[in-house]
Amino acid sequence: MNVRLEDNYEKNKKLKIIYISIISVCILAVLITVIVQIVTNIDSNEPPSASNERVNKYKDMFNEIFENKVNYLENNSYRIDRIDSNQEIVYTGYRDKNNKISDYNLDVNIPYINIQNEVIKGFNDEIRDVFEQKAKDILNTQRQNIIYSVNYCAYVTNNILSLVIRSNLKEGENPARDIIQTYNYDLINQQEVSFEDLLELKSVSRLDASRTINAEIKEIENEVKNMSELGYNLYPRNSNDEIYDIDNISEYFIGEDNALYVIFAYGNQNNTSEMDIVVL
Repeated sequence: MNVRLEDNYEKNKKLKIIYISIISVCILAVLITVIVQIVTNIDSNEPPSASNERVNKYKDMFNEIFENKVNYLENNSYRIDRIDSNQEIVYTGYRDKNNKISDYNLDVNIPYINIQNEVIKGFNDEIRDVFEQKAKDILNTQRQNIIYSVNYCAYVTNNILSLVIRSNLKEGENPARDIIQTYNYDLINQQEVSFEDLLELKSVSRLDASRTINAEIKEIENEVKNMSELGYNLYPRNSNDEIYDIDNISEYFIGEDNALYVIFAYGNQNNTSEMDIVVL
């Protein structure tokens, strides 16, 4: 039997081959990761950093949109049966700016939708009952020291009318409340637009929307807990609360550049001005 032992040269040669193979595999893995990331970004037409900047931009814009006017993001030549032919599709139907020391400070611009339709009638009746009636009740109060403001904005895009009404109410010693109501209407099919309709329009699945909402609320929940531990009095969030479920979302609208806003206005039911905004 012939036995042959490897010399040092052959051993070093084999070690080099092994090292080169390992390095090649690592380089290949890195290249694959980079390529996948590039392809993903191309498919989404927007890199993650740009997407985050876009979302933050619309959140920052939210407080500035309430200018009491309609923003036509596309043509406004819809064939609709108007209630008042002299008014726009959304107009300020009730306005009052009044100040009576120790009684009230009123500055309200209450919109109505100018479409002759049973669905719209329901919208307008609710606006009247919630916002206009409150203003009229306040005018009859004395020594209540009430501050009440109402403003709105409306968008027309993708054949959809979105109306957003925001009011701020401060009654006596109670904390101020920020109240948000939204109304969405399909101008072509003449029907209310649901949140799921807007998700479909945006090509966003229920699962993706739910994950985005849950992740953002969870992050805010943790921030609020940390601030509360430092002594700040903030409205508590519970990311497991059913109000964050897709089926329970009630305040939403399509804004500039088709940004889909989801509003969790805690002042709708509680004495707080805090709200959370998620943009999809």
